[in-house]
Amino acid sequence: MNPKVSIVIPSLNSMCYIEECLQSVLNQTLQDIEILCVDANSTDGTLEYLKELESKDKRLKVIISKKKSYGHQMNLGIKAAKGEYLGIVESDDYIKPNMYAELYRIAKEQECDVVKGDMLEFVDKNGERIFTYTRLINWTKCLYHRNLNAKDVRVFTQSGIMNPSGIFKLSFLRENQIYHNESLGAAYQDTGFWFFTHLLASKIFFVNEAFYCYRQDNENSSVNHISLEKALNLSREYDFIRKKLDDNPNLKNLISLVSYLRFGGYNWILGRIMDAYKLPFLQRIQSEFLELEAKGELDWKFFDAFQRAKLERILKNPQEFYENVCLKPKGAVERVKNQLSYKLGTEILKTKNPMRIFILTFKLKNLINHWGQLESKTLNLDDFSDYYEGLKTCEHLSYSLGFTFLKAYTNWYKGEILLLPFKFYRVYRQFKEKRI
Repeated sequence: MNPKVSIVIPSLNSMCYIEECLQSVLNQTLQDIEILCVDANSTDGTLEYLKELESKDKRLKVIISKKKSYGHQMNLGIKAAKGEYLGIVESDDYIKPNMYAELYRIAKEQECDVVKGDMLEFVDKNGERIFTYTRLINWTKCLYHRNLNAKDVRVFTQSGIMNPSGIFKLSFLRENQIYHNESLGAAYQDTGFWFFTHLLASKIFFVNEAFYCYRQDNENSSVNHISLEKALNLSREYDFIRKKLDDNPNLKNLISLVSYLRFGGYNWILGRIMDAYKLPFLQRIQSEFLELEAKGELDWKFFDAFQRAKLERILKNPQEFYENVCLKPKGAVERVKNQLSYKLGTEILKTKNPMRIFILTFKLKNLINHWGQLESKTLNLDDFSDYYEGLKTCEHLSYSLGFTFLKAYTNWYKGEILLLPFKFYRVYRQFKEKRI
């Protein structure tokens, strides 16, 4: 009888982390699993460790990849998998004991092709493990715990590109010939897999609970110390996606969406690429997107105002953007989140029952008194390289609610405090309308 979940773990010289990773998979409460460790001929002891475990647990199988390519390793694992669903765990991460039991249960109950949970990002610092809860869905929780598919464009525009936090029905992957791009190295080959699983799944289900622990302090990770060559791998990955759309006439209407997602990826890299490569990368962005615009493959309807302003500024003059934005320190997002308005809004969102808003008023009053002088309206975000991200953070529901409360608080003598529940409802409704 075939296992319920086949878990593919690609590895290359992961000895520092592989034991914690494997033990978390072996100790799953769902025991009916298959573990496929696909190693690209590690030389640091990883391969020997995997073979030792293989001799002790019949659920674990080691596959040797002759090609040092994350995509090739993943495809080898998927091809060998015998389970009903596919799981993915990166060799420097680990998972909670109930991850696959819960995701499999939900997948069966909802009859889904794809089920995904949130993540716990973590770093090890001074002997302490520090976690940050990271939602898979941006901005709003309305996409959680409901059946979705590509007819709702938000499965692309509002969900993070993260595959290991979920499971995928293997028959669905094979019927639709969904596979990873087999480019060399380990940089962004998961993007195409993410796109086509979201595009072709009949049912996708997002779970507002974190099971996957995602390491952020691995110096060898593709998200750290990004060079220009590594950044250009993402360009090649989107070219791979673009070509597959070209090969299918029924999917060509999605080309402008892919252009939008391409910019989202480039924007993410721009905040992480090494300083020496920022200007050449900006010039590459200008070149690519001017070409996309000339070919009619750029649709501004997908961009919010801040994304559009940022891209148009890069297209106009990447040198000016580099000198007046990139060379400044980061801090705009942090400044907004440290504003009293944002902190007040965060407290408001913790209050589930709107009828308790008057009790909350006294709690917020104490927070204001603790914080001291009321903030000015001027944030001076243009002093920072993440200026546009800071502007976008001002659109967070936390900031909008807090700003509304602060305004009512300063005008208490006009009776505005009594109108707060209605004002909050209006803010929430406007926020929700923007996200639909």
